[in-house]
Amino acid sequence: MNINRLIALLVVLLIGLTGFGLFNSIALLVSIGHIFVLPMIGIWYGFKRHWRTTSIDIAMYLTYLVGSFSDSLILLGGQIGEVLQITMTIVMHMILIVVFRKEGTRIYSDKLQDLPKLLIPITIIFIFFGTVLIPVIPDALYFLLIFYAVQEMILISHGLFRRVKGKSYVWVALGVSLIFLKDVLYCYNFFIYENSILSLYIIQYSLSAFVYFMIAVGIALNQDNNSLNQQESFEQFIKNYVKVLFNIKNLIHFQKILETIKNIFDEITKSTKRNFSIFWHVLAETNKIF
Repeated sequence: MNINRLIALLVVLLIGLTGFGLFNSIALLVSIGHIFVLPMIGIWYGFKRHWRTTSIDIAMYLTYLVGSFSDSLILLGGQIGEVLQITMTIVMHMILIVVFRKEGTRIYSDKLQDLPKLLIPITIIFIFFGTVLIPVIPDALYFLLIFYAVQEMILISHGLFRRVKGKSYVWVALGVSLIFLKDVLYCYNFFIYENSILSLYIIQYSLSAFVYFMIAVGIALNQDNNSLNQQESFEQFIKNYVKVLFNIKNLIHFQKILETIKNIFDEITKSTKRNFSIFWHVLAETNKIF
């Protein structure tokens, strides 16, 4: 069994342990699942990419690190836990948008058949937010969730407009499409049923893990089309890791990594400004209508 399959099995095991912990009120198992599932997916991506350090790879590592904080913060409970988790999820999704744009994705097309990729996410999210969510969300989360909804439209559209072919496109397109379903379950679980239905929580949590795993697979395939046939054994990884530790050139390499992370955060800042501009424009147009 190669290392990637082993890590994938560990991810499934962690999801199962989390569900078992929820049903049996075992806080330790619930905490372990929330803290380690997304980092394990990030580690899976790292092995798939042989721990390369292109700007996209570093952004993906950062995505799943931030995602771990997002899942962990919900354990605080109450409205503060929800606010912090949603905020960190927004940051995570911003990094994913940066990844898609670094792949060359732009939301435009001169083909009429591409129009549904933009209109369908916008229409579905707008209808769900307006008819289902607005009446039940707390006032403290109102503007945060409006921003989240706008950002989700942008994220899903970027995932559907990727200029790649084959399995890479399918994995990511399926993943970003299911993000909406995951968020619908989240809203019903926390805002409508107030976390009273454990089975709904487990389905939503499991779907969330599989969604981000699909995105990791799709990005990895696009970064290295031969990655499925170039798995690195655990022994090879340990040997390479020891070599890395004693290689003085990695000090220079580490500096490049820090510069890349800085560039990623610059991209996130620019994306945030663009998202706020879109958000205020949508809000202004909405006020005109009403």
